[in-house]
Amino acid sequence: MIWASLFGIITIVLLARALGFAGAPVLADAADAQRLAAEALHDFDSREAVLSADGRSALVAGRDARVALVRGFGDRWVVRIVNGAKAEVEAGRLRLALAEPMFPPAVLDLGTAAAPWAARL
Repeated sequence: MIWASLFGIITIVLLARALGFAGAPVLADAADAQRLAAEALHDFDSREAVLSADGRSALVAGRDARVALVRGFGDRWVVRIVNGAKAEVEAGRLRLALAEPMFPPAVLDLGTAAAPWAARL
C-alpha cells in the first residue's frame, strides 16, 4: 500500500515539473523588468534597468531617483523599492538586504555595473 502512495506522489511531482510549475521566472530583457516595475509601483516611470546574469532579478531606476528591485519569488515577480537598503558589493555581485523581515536578501550578479548601482542606493 505504501508503494502505491509513493508512486502516486512521484507521478504528481514529475507531472508538475513537466508542466512547468517548478520553474523560476526569468526576465527576457531590461524592457521586461521596466514593464514589471511600472505595473507594480504607483507613478513609477523607469529610466534604465540592469539585469542580473541569470535573468532572475533586475534593478530598475526611475526618473524620480527611486530604484526598484524586480525579483522572482516562487513562480511570480516581486517588486520592491530598495533605496536605503543595505548594499554590499563583492566580486561583481551586489547583495541587497531590505528592512523587510520576511524578504530574504537578494544577490544580483551585475559584473562591473554592481558598484555604480550600489552607489545609487
